[in-house]
Amino acid sequence: MDEPERAAEQPPSDSAFVAWAQARAVPLSIPRHDDNYNDLSFIAEVIGGKRIIAVGESAHYLREWNRWRARLFKYLALEHGFTTFVLEAGLVEGRRVHDYVAGADDEWDDIAPCINNVWGVWTEMNELIRWMREWNANPDRPRELRFYSMDGTGNWGQARFAYRAVHDFTRKADQGLADDIAWDFETAVEEITLQTRTEVSPERFRDLIGAASLMISRMEQARLAYTAATSHDDFDWALRCAQIMRDVFLALAQTEADFDVGVRQFWNVRDVSMAESVRWIREREGADAGMVLGAHNTHLQLHPVRVQKATSMGSYYASRFGRDDTLFIGTTSERSLKGEAPRPDSNQAAYAKVKPDCYFLDLRTAPQSGPIADWLKVERPDRTNLRYQPVCAGDAWDCLLFHRTLATGEVEIPSYLYSPPTEYSGSDLAGFSGRYVIHGFLAAVNTLDVFFEDGVLYTDGQDDTSGEVFPPYKVPLHYCADGQFRWKVWPSIIGFQRDGVEATVNVTTPGGATYHGSRIGDAVGG
Repeated sequence: MDEPERAAEQPPSDSAFVAWAQARAVPLSIPRHDDNYNDLSFIAEVIGGKRIIAVGESAHYLREWNRWRARLFKYLALEHGFTTFVLEAGLVEGRRVHDYVAGADDEWDDIAPCINNVWGVWTEMNELIRWMREWNANPDRPRELRFYSMDGTGNWGQARFAYRAVHDFTRKADQGLADDIAWDFETAVEEITLQTRTEVSPERFRDLIGAASLMISRMEQARLAYTAATSHDDFDWALRCAQIMRDVFLALAQTEADFDVGVRQFWNVRDVSMAESVRWIREREGADAGMVLGAHNTHLQLHPVRVQKATSMGSYYASRFGRDDTLFIGTTSERSLKGEAPRPDSNQAAYAKVKPDCYFLDLRTAPQSGPIADWLKVERPDRTNLRYQPVCAGDAWDCLLFHRTLATGEVEIPSYLYSPPTEYSGSDLAGFSGRYVIHGFLAAVNTLDVFFEDGVLYTDGQDDTSGEVFPPYKVPLHYCADGQFRWKVWPSIIGFQRDGVEATVNVTTPGGATYHGSRIGDAVGG
């Protein structure tokens, strides 16, 4: 191979991109309180006439991304007439949050469980929801604010919440349909979950999907009668819940037993449904209603997801409904939540060379040809949570928000998750020590080390590749009155079981997802 051929195979250097980005980056801060919004004055020019601003996050549960999204929405509501905030949580369960923001007479502790997908336990997000409710309570408000969730139901592992919503509605609108729905689905929604899907025959899934489609058709045919018997709003929510119930069965039916393969099918159905929910929200609120969407980068990016090249919500929405009215903002950092430096060949390694510790960069202003354009057109490793997936930055995002370091959000534990710390009543806390492998989250390897040190039980998730089940760093565990252990910096609950020398563990996240693990050896580190 001669030298020109060898040079042509080399990926473009990031030096031209870094120099361009340093000249174009807008320095930012992400303050804890919103005393003023002076640093966001540039955003109006970036947004222009767009009315949907989709803001991602490189990982869930992080202070920086939760705060900036909340801050951005407040600014846009105050200064630019935006009205609607949309979150990557269950739409079905989220109706109660929607009504709370609108002024429904509910207690906060009853609302927090409805902000699911592990969202309702972070101060930064909860402050925004309460701020929106307070805005709406002001009789002199210039407009009403709306809160929606867009991500199906039950974390896509089960359909029981959607079933209950539809069944409750049809009992008021059409008892005959309610009886048919109960006959078709009441048992199935309890028995069939992401964990049990491989035990369900294809024939049963076809029957359920067919029955769900028939249910939706019957509701659409009776729209006028059902609206008259209830309300337009109740019908609208019930119909979307019925469609989501069908989508859950579609996802479970098509997710192969080998989840490393099946994740693509699961993800495709989920994100297509999420895009349809965004469209539904848009139709309810009107094309002129400014919206801020908050979700993980992997849902919002305009580039296929993971090595399986699954559909992202952003790519589907843009293809199906157009992207002229939507701005897609990805978030990124130099250091992971564990403090890791980026891979040298990753997108993050280049972003880190741009000087401000926090900056905003509009990629749409990059040259359309030459070395900067060439760099933006290359697919390279991109950190998602604590692992990497292939992403082409120029295809994935309109803009980037960079923060050099990341921190876990501030935990706000609702009463249904709380149990007071107490003295451990057993004989040997050190007996829980060991390395545990915990299964069940999107085929990731969840590795948790537990060790006893100076009279305190600690966990360390430094070798974890997920970052969504337990803290990915060293932190103490606290024994609580209900016999379970908790972290002060993380909302999950952990329980240990010992049978002689064998030890197992369960980790339950807010919303009820439980991940099971077993001890595979001694803890590493400590």
